[in-house]
This record gives sequence, structure tokens and C-alpha cells, in this order.
Amino acid sequence: MTDTVYKYMKVQNRPYSINDLVSNLHNEYGKTAVQKAIDKLVSEGKIFEKVGYLLSNVVYGKQKIYCPVQDSSNDIEELMRIDKELQAHANEVESKYQEFEREIKVQEALLSSMKSSITIEEAKRQKIELQKRIALLTNKLDGLMEASNTEDLTECKKKAEKALNEYSREYAKRKRLCTEILDCILDNYPGSKTELYEEIGIDPKVVQ
Repeated sequence: MTDTVYKYMKVQNRPYSINDLVSNLHNEYGKTAVQKAIDKLVSEGKIFEKVGYLLSNVVYGKQKIYCPVQDSSNDIEELMRIDKELQAHANEVESKYQEFEREIKVQEALLSSMKSSITIEEAKRQKIELQKRIALLTNKLDGLMEASNTEDLTECKKKAEKALNEYSREYAKRKRLCTEILDCILDNYPGSKTELYEEIGIDPKVVQ
């Protein structure tokens, strides 16, 4: 079995984790058996290991990555290629690890926010209590209005708002006319605007 694992890794000539090897060998050997074979190959100096990050859903941690030791007869370019491949694999896994860390922080913040807010059941109870309170105050207001023979406050409010709008429009119209007249006077007035206002007796705030 050790020879099978070694031959596979020599042919593929790339880094693998234990889980990768078990899967790529079509689960013919169990994880424990593959681990023992790898440990033996490492002790014999045929395989070397590096440490990378293992990511599985939201569970993360470090795991060992294995690669066959290259023959001394291999050229420098081949060794550099293998080292770059190992580094690229490590960088990719590190990037995924950081991405999972960020996602976990977001989910933890969301969970904390949800814990600090009221539950649906509590919100429903508060809604029922508020509805009861509104109904009680509405009945009390209706009773007071009926006892005092007061007109509907809603209609009274509408009338007041209508009158206010009319007065505001009329005020704006007269203010505009006054400003135009004052501007005409200022064209030939020897003094400043403030002096003109003081002479006529106009409060500057009124025409601002």
C-alpha cells in the first residue's frame, strides 16, 4: 500500500493533503492507512510536508500538505515549478481562510444583534398591548368630546391647516411686493439698506 501511494504521488508530482489522497485513490484505502503510509514515506525521506490551512464549511484549522521529494537529478526549473505550485496552493487556501474569517465575523455580529432584539412573540404581545391602549384612549377621547359637545378634532385640524396655508401664501405675496418696492427705493437711496429700514421703521427680520 505504501508503494501504491508513493507511485501515485511520484506520477502526479504535485502537493496533496491526506483527504485529497484518500479521495483520489477512490477511497480504496482508509484515511488511517493512508496516513500511516505517508508517515512512513516521510520518515524514509521520500515525501516532505508543509503546513497549510484546512477549510471545510465553517470549520477551519491547519493541516499538512505532502509532496514527493524530487530526485537530485531534476533540474532547477522543475524544482522551482514545484515550489511555486506549493506556494500558490498555500496562498489560495490562506485567501479562503481569511474569507471565511470575515464571513464568520459578519455572522457573529448578526447573531449578537438578533440576540439583543426582542423576539417575535414579545413583539406580538407588545402589539396587542398597544392596540388595547389605543382603543382605550380613543374611547376616552370620544367620551370627553361628547360630554363637552366639541367638534371632531380631525376636522378642526384640517380647517386650521387650510387657514394657515392661505395666510402663508398671502404673507409671501405681500412680502415679495414689499421687497420689490424697497429694492426700487434703494436704487436711488443715498444710504444703506439698514439705514432705509430704520428710517421707514421696518424690522429687517420681516423682509428677510
